Amino acid sequence: MAGQDVMIMASTLPQILPLLVWTEQREVLLLQDARTDLQRRILSLRPHSHRRVVLEARLRDLTAQQLKLQTAIGRAI
Repeated sequence: MAGQDVMIMASTLPQILPLLVWTEQREVLLLQDARTDLQRRILSLRPHSHRRVVLEARLRDLTAQQLKLQTAIGRAI
């Protein structure tokens, strides 16, 4: 029975240890901080101001970057 438990546990271990993707995880956190800052700045602007539209586009770009990186990390782990 103990051997079978080891086999089950071994199959649930990640392929790559999270320590090996710490730089990517750090980048995700930095992107999240940048997104939070942009969201705060966007809320302080008028709804149809040019600056707000530019910041919203930047927010979409950062979100896409973050999602791509999280997906890559998910595949690596």
